[in-house]
Amino acid sequence: MTTITNPILTGFNPDPSLCRQGEDYYIATSTFEWFPGVRIYHSRDMKNWSLVSTPLDRVSMLDMKGNPDSGGIWAPCLSYADGQFWLLYTDVKIVDSPWKNGRNFLVTAPSIEGPWSEPIPMGNGGFDPSLFHDDDGRKYIVQQTWDHREYHHPFDGITLTELDTKTLKLMPETARTIYRGTAVALVEGPHLYKLNGYYYLFAAQGGTVFTHQEVVARSKTLEADSFETEPGDVFLTNVDTPASYIQKQ
Repeated sequence: MTTITNPILTGFNPDPSLCRQGEDYYIATSTFEWFPGVRIYHSRDMKNWSLVSTPLDRVSMLDMKGNPDSGGIWAPCLSYADGQFWLLYTDVKIVDSPWKNGRNFLVTAPSIEGPWSEPIPMGNGGFDPSLFHDDDGRKYIVQQTWDHREYHHPFDGITLTELDTKTLKLMPETARTIYRGTAVALVEGPHLYKLNGYYYLFAAQGGTVFTHQEVVARSKTLEADSFETEPGDVFLTNVDTPASYIQKQ
């Protein structure tokens, strides 16, 4: 039996995105306003991790001139499909505003060490984008969506948009809100999975404060507002364990 001691990555390694390729595991983490952008770690046993790649190492991939503190790279998403790695990331240009201007991009590489492609724009209507590779060959971007209108909550649910697999461009006519979260609000950080005929959506809620929590919803389809939250609403949180030494996770 392998004993794993938390945290598996110490120091500044927020927003982990876990990806598996064969027997290899990779974790991509945020770097905010620090360059080069995104850190990717490798492990074979989920216990011992080593830094293997900092992919956004060219200004053409990540130009952060003028970015504010706590801007830059938010919540990258790393996945592997079709013989290559896919990395989605957000470069946040405005933080203290009703509209947090996050510009989303996609890069690919045949190996985790690269070479990584030049970035492909993926819109700026929200942050925390992740890429879902469906088993029928179609691909979708899911993300937190902004609503900057007066008297509207700025966190406007989780939007899904199909990605053209030939041109690698978004298909805006397919965009729809598939999940609006619960009364806790601030739903963000979405990731889609498929198992036994169900689509499972994992997302964060409650903001990055003591009320932070993870919620799971599922659906048989990817239609608008089709996802149903699990009974009890909360999948994982520390809001009810204030004595725990880990909080806000």
